[in-house]
Amino acid sequence: MKTRKNLELWEKGALVGGLVGVIGTLVTYVTGDISFISIPVVLSFSIFGAGLLFLSHLFEFLAVVTFYALIGAIVGYLVSRRK
Repeated sequence: MKTRKNLELWEKGALVGGLVGVIGTLVTYVTGDISFISIPVVLSFSIFGAGLLFLSHLFEFLAVVTFYALIGAIVGYLVSRRK
């Protein structure tokens, strides 16, 4: 069985994006106020009337980490296609 030692660029982007989401959720949880990192995600959910879902810390964690991981993966994929 062959194992990979290096991650693809889109995988690295997804990891960095996920880490940004974790940091944003942690700041929100510790301070009790919404973090600057979470604001774009909350606003995008509020457009569709689902902003109150962010009162749950678990939902905020899942939504913010998924959002930023997806953005990071897309940016990593586009950068790798440019090379």
